[in-house]
Amino acid sequence: MPLGSSINTLLLIAQNLNTNKPTNLIVAKNKNDKPFVFDSSKRIKSLERGSVEESIYSKEYIDSFFNELESDHSIRPNRILIIQGNKVIAERYNYPYVKNSWDCVFSTSKTIVALALGLLYDEGKVDLDKPVVKILGIEKKVNNKNKRITLRHLLTMSTGITFNEMETSASTKWIKSFFDSGTKFKLGTKFEYNSLNTYIVSVCVDKLAGKELGELVKERIFNPLDINDTYFDVSPEGHFKGGWGLYILPEDMGKIGIMIRDGGLYNGKRILSEEWINMMTHTQFEATKCNHILDYGFQMWVDDKKNFCVANGMYDQNIMIYRNSGTVLITACANNEAFHGSNLYKIAMKYFGSKEMGLFALCTHPGTRDLKNEEGLMYYFDQIKDKKYIPVNKICNSCGILPLLIQNELGTYVKGIKGVRFKQEGERYFFVVTENRKENELEFNFKNGVRKIYDFYGNLYDVSIDARFILSGKSEPFLVIRVFFLEFSSSRYFTVKFSKDSDIISLELSENPGMDFVNSIIEVQDENIKKLAKNVVKNINPATVSGTIKNIFSPSFMIVHGDAKIAKYRKLKKESEQQNKEAD
Repeated sequence: MPLGSSINTLLLIAQNLNTNKPTNLIVAKNKNDKPFVFDSSKRIKSLERGSVEESIYSKEYIDSFFNELESDHSIRPNRILIIQGNKVIAERYNYPYVKNSWDCVFSTSKTIVALALGLLYDEGKVDLDKPVVKILGIEKKVNNKNKRITLRHLLTMSTGITFNEMETSASTKWIKSFFDSGTKFKLGTKFEYNSLNTYIVSVCVDKLAGKELGELVKERIFNPLDINDTYFDVSPEGHFKGGWGLYILPEDMGKIGIMIRDGGLYNGKRILSEEWINMMTHTQFEATKCNHILDYGFQMWVDDKKNFCVANGMYDQNIMIYRNSGTVLITACANNEAFHGSNLYKIAMKYFGSKEMGLFALCTHPGTRDLKNEEGLMYYFDQIKDKKYIPVNKICNSCGILPLLIQNELGTYVKGIKGVRFKQEGERYFFVVTENRKENELEFNFKNGVRKIYDFYGNLYDVSIDARFILSGKSEPFLVIRVFFLEFSSSRYFTVKFSKDSDIISLELSENPGMDFVNSIIEVQDENIKKLAKNVVKNINPATVSGTIKNIFSPSFMIVHGDAKIAKYRKLKKESEQQNKEAD
């Protein structure tokens, strides 16, 4: 890890863990990461639709698959497409997710980079075993053992480089930081997943093609597949991020899956060689020997015994290819999974892993998982509307509309909530959040949500917002305002908890995926994170890191209306703190 980015990364972790202050960028950004959203008014060039009866499956069988996903509460299937041949035979869009919104596919982007490299391989422009520094013309600038890294090492995640995704938020010179980095093991001897390996492949594609990877892919792959609307996020150095950063419609993910399943052919036209597709989709490194469930091809996870491969992105943004049955399964989920360990894989393999339908009991519909609105509680909204509430806890300084995981993904950190108010204009409802000296009017309803484009900190987001009145287990009334970021499979919940005095209420924030997702990562490396926290966060006890993370992902604070009530609240709070101090 280069010293400069190492120090910056520690500072960034410290800021994330300090819930009393907003997180600031350690390294200034020279652009916004997401200046576009998909134009939902555009007509999508869809895949042909077919009936289940035309496939090898029955309607009851496919219904059972969807029901089993819904029955497993560890799986949050937002958008699902099932493809046989070149037709979508079944699809499901769970509220509020829709067909005509991009999906941020996270690490599924890696597979697109490998496909781009394959175009050049097929032209004889790629030597997989040539040192990358020679391809990039930087051999004189790299004087350590990293000068021996080849494209094959990058494609199979076997470099051992320590400069990783987290550190990119603290560096603008990703190429230099990568080659200056230390290593964890001897080159080519072990598998360790690192998105910066893919970034360097992306840089090599730009160099070898003489044009940007995004331009190459659009011309040679996306256009022949009728994929017309995508967005490639680029690094501070101007190259496609590679390991993440692609925004694409789930429909178009299906077209890519068909082409890969058919060995590089799409509607009879050769896009890539069968040789390259076979290398991508069969074992090149036995990742299962390094504690992974699947092995690794070239930027795809594979299981040769089950004739299966998958382009996998965080939270299960997947292109899943079952060669035995010829089924392509597209998933855009919000699962608490960084890799491929969710129950989605087990269930999907049971249904689609064989040429014939499985012989097992079919699953009935479990009923809706969505919140039911308690319509008789609307008078609580009348009590709080048209009042401006001010937070009185410091924890609000690290809170915002954007979920923390989106903040970290885009390197855009909120400046804290400074005030909220509720208003109504006829049948239109608004939750107004003051953040970064700007009033954000979040329009919602109590039915099917209000879909709009919002600008938060210079980035554009496709958002649907609704609200529900619910009763707690103790019959306490809560107002839950749900902000769904449709492209990210992420949501921010604002829960308003009422008191006897409508001038003093509590606001609790949560996000999904959230704390459970972070805990799933910490299970593997929590001691390292605790040690980092101990070094960079003043007076923090490593044993309380999990509690700190809870405050980050589920902060709760009081909001008060009126100067007199604010003064009264602060006085009572000070007296309570003094009493607790004396008791100790």
